[in-house]
Amino acid sequence: MKYRQLDRIVSLDPGQRIVAERTLRADEEYLKDHFPRFPVMPGVMMLEALHQAAIWMIRVGDDFASPLVLLREVRNVKFGDFLSPGETLLVTAERVKENDGLITVKATAEKQGRVTVAARLILERSGSNEPPETGTDADVIRRAKKQFKQLFGDVSFSPTSTT
Repeated sequence: MKYRQLDRIVSLDPGQRIVAERTLRADEEYLKDHFPRFPVMPGVMMLEALHQAAIWMIRVGDDFASPLVLLREVRNVKFGDFLSPGETLLVTAERVKENDGLITVKATAEKQGRVTVAARLILERSGSNEPPETGTDADVIRRAKKQFKQLFGDVSFSPTSTT
């Protein structure tokens, strides 16, 4: 994942809630263009941090049973503040409901107690639609588990866990 938007998981209640951190580094490539004299994290990247947190929460919640977790819709997006290099986002994603295979997640990112972005994300578990004999879904699941471990190490799964 070239644009990883989470650095560490602070707490994780699988399938229900995740809290993670993301610190913006001054050497991130896109900051050269956004903006040279006032570098700030693009709003779409802050939104992506919410999205990535929600995906990991869902994947861990069903023990990576679904190869893909697709973003179907984003609602009520509100931006509140900039994030500059050296500042840290505290990203929270919480499951609100699940209906007809769609999972609604309330997600926010804050810095120093101020909301930088908030949104409702509508996600859906999915397979690759490849024939089972290709092994695509199993390969995607294996890679997702490996990536999770590489990114976050051995995360203890309980509502009050910390890493």
